[in-house]
Amino acid sequence: MQNDGDDSEYMARLATGDATALRCLYQRHGRALLRFSTAMCRSPQVAEDLVHDTFVALLREPFSFDPALGSAYGYLCGVLRHRVSRHFRQERRWVTLDPEDEGTEARSETQNPVDEIARSEVTAAFRRAMLELPLQHREIIALCDLEELPYATVATILGVPLGTVRSRLHRARALLSIRLVSMELIADDPLPVVQRGLT
Repeated sequence: MQNDGDDSEYMARLATGDATALRCLYQRHGRALLRFSTAMCRSPQVAEDLVHDTFVALLREPFSFDPALGSAYGYLCGVLRHRVSRHFRQERRWVTLDPEDEGTEARSETQNPVDEIARSEVTAAFRRAMLELPLQHREIIALCDLEELPYATVATILGVPLGTVRSRLHRARALLSIRLVSMELIADDPLPVVQRGLT
């Protein structure tokens, strides 16, 4: 488990102009932020760009982080979330999800290519189901189920009461379940599929 104290130290160093602290923060949290961004965006390139913009914003305004309000990761998730929302407001149209894009990552070393193909098809189908959800439901599943953040942290990131996180997550899981059942990916419970869907 990563030490929040280390993050606070990096943030303090960044505020004094130490740019190497930004690299440390990126190494610690970049991958998790990219998972969140990818769950929200239809384009992998847009997801990467938004994560990049998040760290650029941190570099420009390191004093915006207040450790009394939460963790550095929670703060970065909040910044990224605002950028995702702004992206959708500006675009006003969806980028078509291209199943071919799903296979651009390096292939895992598997002995059975049939299993690999089946897994990639499930992952692509799961992403389609996720991307059909409204933005607020997509982000709550990404934060709570994919990133497994505590509900209190998610409430801080979203700026909503804890009860709203729980009710929104319940509704989001129900909507996702309907989509996954209709795609014959699950029988009833979406959570196992959610947790492996974007890995």
